[in-house]
Amino acid sequence: MNAVRCCVWEITLACNLRCLHCGATAGRARPDELTPAEALCLADDLSALPCAEVTLMGGELFLRPDWFAIAGRLRAGGVGLVVFSNGWLIDEARIAQIRELDPRTVGISLDGARAEVHDAQRGVFGAFDRAWRAIDALQEAGLPVSVITTLTRRNVYDLPALARLLLARGIHWQVQVASCHGARMDRADQLTPFEFYWAGTWLRLARDKYDWPLLPVAGAHDLGYHSARLGNLLPPGCAWTGCTAGLDTLGIQSHGGVKGCLSLPDEFVEGNVRQQPIGELWHDPGAFALNRRFTPALLRGFCADCPHGPTCRGGCSDLAYAVTGSPYDNPYCFYRQEAGVT
Repeated sequence: MNAVRCCVWEITLACNLRCLHCGATAGRARPDELTPAEALCLADDLSALPCAEVTLMGGELFLRPDWFAIAGRLRAGGVGLVVFSNGWLIDEARIAQIRELDPRTVGISLDGARAEVHDAQRGVFGAFDRAWRAIDALQEAGLPVSVITTLTRRNVYDLPALARLLLARGIHWQVQVASCHGARMDRADQLTPFEFYWAGTWLRLARDKYDWPLLPVAGAHDLGYHSARLGNLLPPGCAWTGCTAGLDTLGIQSHGGVKGCLSLPDEFVEGNVRQQPIGELWHDPGAFALNRRFTPALLRGFCADCPHGPTCRGGCSDLAYAVTGSPYDNPYCFYRQEAGVT
């Protein structure tokens, strides 16, 4: 069994924003979230697994009072750390704590180049200004900053304006696609195949126009795949080899539920750390069948006959499942668009 390269841990579902595309429909904390003692125990278990890196997120992680103790326990166990936030609660005191933790990066969500675009997608007036103040303050403190932009029909055409804001800022920029799982997002807000391909084309043009240090922008795991025209839009040195959920990545929910990827809906929960330690869950030969037991015979639709199917395995399982009901039939694929199949 592979070691865990990356774990995404939703340490609380509490959130001060009401993001349109949030698959977990974050807002109030779950009534049965892990206690401080349980969370620290889980941090120790992740260290022992071993897990190379943990991304702490929410909801909004800073709304959990013991977030710093959890993060410190992970770092004491030799686990690398990434922090994801909407930026609203980042102040001088929290920046001092973040610096002490020495994360690989601090990710800030930014879904538009204008307040009216970002705030509409994030559900709260003032979110744009708070996010930018957080980015400025983090950079002034010498911390590495990343920006994550999640695309819906409401903000996809803001990409060029966002690029102008981020140009030469030394900020790594990840562009990803919203999938329609949560209660707030209407399917009318999901990108159309045309808009999806437009985003890929824009990203290709931006990569060609700007050197990587000037605008380090890349598509996420759900923006592809196998285009003959657009090339590889993942970060330099990376190539798409299929969904890694349950192979070298896992996700943990705030109440202890475990999935191969935190973005996947609850149909893919493998167990709970309250009933079975994370190490046992990870090494269970019957767990994470989505990818561990994949065979090309599982592919559906266009993917079933695609020459890239055996290695691509249908692209992002979460996005495919959200759109078609199968993790092995993904219409959000550059190769598929170029073949004229929608």
